[in-house]
Amino acid sequence: MSKLLIMLYVLATSVGLIVLKLGTGGGSPVELIAGKLHFNINLFTIVGLALYGISFFLYIFLISKFDLGYIIPLTTAFVYIIIFVASFVIFKEAFTALKIAGICLIVIGVILLNIKHS
Repeated sequence: MSKLLIMLYVLATSVGLIVLKLGTGGGSPVELIAGKLHFNINLFTIVGLALYGISFFLYIFLISKFDLGYIIPLTTAFVYIIIFVASFVIFKEAFTALKIAGICLIVIGVILLNIKHS
């Protein structure tokens, strides 16, 4: 059950962020036009906010059940890796040697976090 909730959190957060980015269409979601706030909200923005809201409630549940020093680095690492790959595939952002090295260090960190101590 815990692994499922962690997976749901990671997916809701990652997909929520990706959909929010798609919703911006390269522009700002909030603008000041003629002294008035103008919100550029579309279906992507609404879905992204909904997913991010769901992830928030899953996050609260996860931090109540796990040690912070374990669950935060673990979930953040998975979200970071998914966002990294999605940014390349969906948004055509560049992979650099430094970014790839950073992801490798994150993966090593997740492995170290999951080593069982006797």
